[in-house]
Amino acid sequence: AKILVLALLVIIPAKVSADDYRSVDVTYLKYIIGNWYDTKGNLVLTISSDYKLNGCPIMSVGYAADSAACYKVRINEGGSYKDIEFEHSGSSYHETITLNGYSLRRTKNPQYFESIGGIYLGMSKSDVLKLYGQPTSEEKYKFDSTLKYANDGFDVRIFGDTVSSVTIYARGNRKFDRTGLSARNSINDFFRKYNASPYPNSRRGVKIGYGEVIHVFENDRVELAMSYD
Repeated sequence: AKILVLALLVIIPAKVSADDYRSVDVTYLKYIIGNWYDTKGNLVLTISSDYKLNGCPIMSVGYAADSAACYKVRINEGGSYKDIEFEHSGSSYHETITLNGYSLRRTKNPQYFESIGGIYLGMSKSDVLKLYGQPTSEEKYKFDSTLKYANDGFDVRIFGDTVSSVTIYARGNRKFDRTGLSARNSINDFFRKYNASPYPNSRRGVKIGYGEVIHVFENDRVELAMSYD
């Protein structure tokens, strides 16, 4: 069943060309060994310790570094070769494989530390719409989109099919669910409440752990986003 699901998800990521890949040893996949689930908790992808993908031997691996680690894996599926391309990004609770625009995670159920108005990083777009309804507007880009809820003063950035960041504005009424802080608080308030450290190479980043970071743009907006270190 997993092979059938996988066959429907094979695609070449648009931002990586064939020339970008370099041939690497199969052990490059050691950091992503394990099971990977979609946002509904279905097992979609398994990379085993003997380097098989959904039970199919991996014949070769291509690797390219972009904003994420990009892989092109050739498998032997019943005597036929098939190329599978995907991206690996994020850390901790938000380690993600993106395959054909779908986000896969390591756990059947979502993991997250902080949320805003019930919206958490890694939440599916469909669940956001169930919770808040259609946005005031939606801005679409090449690889992602932004749902804008102007009446409540927040935006939700969607990458693939899941939430990659939530931005709240000082003019709105949204607050962080864990601490009650809002866009009207200072960056020092965030450091104290979360007992946090500065995010590397960022004057406005508050590293709260669990693969999450808060970017504080004082007197304007605050963003909850995934961290990549």
